[in-house]
Amino acid sequence: MTTHRSIAALVALVGACSGTPSEPAPRTPSVEAAPAGDDARDAGLDDAAPPDAAPVLPVLAVPPGALDGFHAALDRAADGRALVMVFGDSHTAGDQLTGTLRRLLGAAHGFGGRGFVLPGRPAIRHYYLRDVAYGSEGKWQAELGGKRDNREPFGLAGVRSHTTDKRAVAWVATCASCPVDQVARFDIFHLMTATSGAFSYRVDDGPWTKVSTRLPRGAAGPTPTVTPVAVPDGRHKLTLKHAGGGPIELFGVALERDRGVVVDALGVVGRRLTHLASWDWSVIGPQVSARAPALVVLQYGTNEADDPTLDLGALARAYDKVIAEVRAAAPGASILLLGPPDMGEREAGRACDKLPPPADPDAGVPFECQWRTPAMLPLVIDVQRQAAARNQVAFFDTFAAMGGGNQMEAMFTADPPLAFSDHVHLTALGYQRWAELLGAALADERARWRAIDPTARPAP
Repeated sequence: MTTHRSIAALVALVGACSGTPSEPAPRTPSVEAAPAGDDARDAGLDDAAPPDAAPVLPVLAVPPGALDGFHAALDRAADGRALVMVFGDSHTAGDQLTGTLRRLLGAAHGFGGRGFVLPGRPAIRHYYLRDVAYGSEGKWQAELGGKRDNREPFGLAGVRSHTTDKRAVAWVATCASCPVDQVARFDIFHLMTATSGAFSYRVDDGPWTKVSTRLPRGAAGPTPTVTPVAVPDGRHKLTLKHAGGGPIELFGVALERDRGVVVDALGVVGRRLTHLASWDWSVIGPQVSARAPALVVLQYGTNEADDPTLDLGALARAYDKVIAEVRAAAPGASILLLGPPDMGEREAGRACDKLPPPADPDAGVPFECQWRTPAMLPLVIDVQRQAAARNQVAFFDTFAAMGGGNQMEAMFTADPPLAFSDHVHLTALGYQRWAELLGAALADERARWRAIDPTARPAP
C-alpha cells in the first residue's frame, strides 16, 4: 500500500502552491455499516478521537486480490484490450482527469481506442471531450439522468439522445492530432422498442447501411443493443442519421481497437453516486457487460460534500448497491472508489467579494472569508473508504494524496494555478497532477503485484 508520505509527486504539488500551511485534518467519524431504517443517518457514527490518535491511512488501499483483474488485463494489453470505465461527476465529465489517465496508461501499454462517447454533440450543457471529434445536425433531444422531468432509460454516460427528425445527423471521428488516433471498430449503443424506427450509418464516405431498432412483434422490451461496425485499423469517421419509421434512441458510440488500453469518461456534471444507484440497471447493466471492463472506477464525492444535510447512511447503502450492480454486470472487473479532491467554501459566502481592502495590508483575511474545507468532505471520504473495505474493493484517497484540507486557495493562487476561482474545479494542470498521483499509486501497486508469485495471488 502507498501512503501520502511516500508519493514523490506530492512534493512538486506542495512546492507549486503558496499560502498559509493547512491545519491537519481531524479524524473523521465512521460509517462502518450501511443499515436501513429511521436511524440510518447516524448509524455507525462514533465520537471523534484526538488528532494525534488518528492512524496514517493509506492513500491507495487495496484489499487482497481487489486489483488482480485489472493488473492481469494490463498484462494482456499487448494482444488484447484493457478497459478502464470511469463513472463520475464534473471532474470526470470534463475528460481532463480521464484524458491524462488515458495518455499515461496508453503510453505504457498501448492505445486501445478512444472508448465510449455520446453520439455527436448531444443536446446537453457542459459536454467537452478530448481525443475525439464529433458533431451533429438537425433536431436532437436528450434525456439526462438527474435532470428534473427527464425520463429513463439512460445510457452508460447518463444520457439518451433521440430524434424523429429525418434530417438529424450525428457523427464521431478519430482525432488526427491526438495520441489516440486509431479505430478498428465502432460499437453503436442504442435502444430497441416496439415503436422504434431505423437509423443508417456509414463509415467515411462509404455507402449507407440501415439498421432497424424496432423489436419483433411480441418481444419484451425496451432492450439495449449494440451494433458493431468493423473498419480497417486507422483513422475513420462514423456518421449516423435517422432512416424513418419512428423515433431512434441512441446511448453512444465506442471507438475500439483489438489491443491496448481504453479509458471511458462517463461523467455527468452535478451528479452524485446516488444518482447512478437510482438509474435503471436493467438497461445500464447490459451495456456495462457489453463493454467488458477490466477496471470500473466510481469517482464521486464533491457534490455530496456540498450538501450539509447529506444522509451518510444512505450514501453508504448506495455504494453497496452500485458495487453489487457492477459485479453482477462485470464479474471479472476490478473496482476502485476514487475519492474527491479538496474543495473550499467561505462561511460568509459571496458577501466576502464585496468587502473593501483592509486598511492594514498585514491584517489578513477575516476568518469568515477564508476558503476552508467543508466539514462534510472528510465524512464523505470516510464513507467511501469504509464502503471499499466492506465490499473488498480498492480506494484512492485523492484528498490525502493532494495535500489534505484547506488547500484550494493555495492551489488557486499558485503560478500556474491548479484550481479555478470556484475553489471546486481544477485547471488542466490540476487534473494532470491528480491523474499522475493516481497513476503513480497504481503503478506502485502493480509492481508489488508483479513481484508476488503468481501461484500465491488471490483469485480475481
